[in-house]
Amino acid sequence: MHIIRGAEDTWIPANRAAQLEALIPRSSLAAIADAGHLIQLDAPEALTVELTRWLERNHDATADAVA
Repeated sequence: MHIIRGAEDTWIPANRAAQLEALIPRSSLAAIADAGHLIQLDAPEALTVELTRWLERNHDATADAVA
């Protein structure tokens, strides 16, 4: 699982996101600059880039594990 938060999110503090990451095995956490709670509205391009990078990393790791 990949947790993505807006760096300017005032609803969910950064420490809560870090706690969530710590509780979920093999999870990762990223913060999108200049975005609040509604990342998809505040920074859709940056969110797309982050999701694409994560999917590519996961795809590579999954392919390596299967091979």
